[in-house]
Amino acid sequence: MSSEGFGEFDNARPYKGPRLAKGARVPRIRWRLAFLRAIIWSLIGMIYAPLYIGLLSLARGAELGVFSYVLAAALASGASAVLYGAHELALISTGIGAGVGVALLILMPGQATLTHSVVIALLLAATVGLTLSFPHRCTRHVPGKLLAGLLTGTLVGAVLAIAEPLYSAPFSTFPTVLFLASVNGILYVGTVRGWIRLSRRIGLESRPCDLIEATTMAILASIAAGSVWMVVAPLMGLDPGFWQLASLSMHDALVPAFMGGLLGGAMAGLLLEIFRFPWVHDL
Repeated sequence: MSSEGFGEFDNARPYKGPRLAKGARVPRIRWRLAFLRAIIWSLIGMIYAPLYIGLLSLARGAELGVFSYVLAAALASGASAVLYGAHELALISTGIGAGVGVALLILMPGQATLTHSVVIALLLAATVGLTLSFPHRCTRHVPGKLLAGLLTGTLVGAVLAIAEPLYSAPFSTFPTVLFLASVNGILYVGTVRGWIRLSRRIGLESRPCDLIEATTMAILASIAAGSVWMVVAPLMGLDPGFWQLASLSMHDALVPAFMGGLLGGAMAGLLLEIFRFPWVHDL
């Protein structure tokens, strides 16, 4: 080998990768925002958890089999998306629903059923949404958020429905809710902007604002009223029936569900910030 060849290697320098422009900084993980996002999503996970467990108990009581996972995950995800996306309307609607649920249990002990609570809260909230104007609280993007929640919930629920028959024992509550809260949250944030654009294209957001608000308030108020009944009814010793048995089943799984929702939501929020997913609170 010639001396020129050795000289080329002698003058060679190790490859250090592409150089950054002068003054450019390597992106760093914003731990403060990651911690904040983890807290926010842990709260969302704690809201999602009892909704999912309650719906799963009702679906299993109706003997829907593994399809119970799909139905419960889809509805819980859609409801959580509406609750998270409705902003001020969510507070008003939840207050109406909770008030109706508590009032019925006080005024009609032993007679108020889950159906009574849900229907009365739904009608009252829809009436408020149609008759009162909320010019600064119009949530036209709620249809797109609802679509995103329903479809991502259906997807993760379908994963559980397919996987459970292949597993030797029924899934326990904690890991199930942990999986749903984390994966569903990430899928929702990653796709919600696309679903909002789709809902705008197909005309879902062209409806009158009052109609959108009334529908949103009706959904959230009925969920709040039903949740109050499902939680309180077993403590009142009502006669056993389909709704009562579902409520008792939900009570048995509440603690692990809350823990799964808390940790799953926190994991989702942390990963969303680490991988720089956009925030969706302004949609």
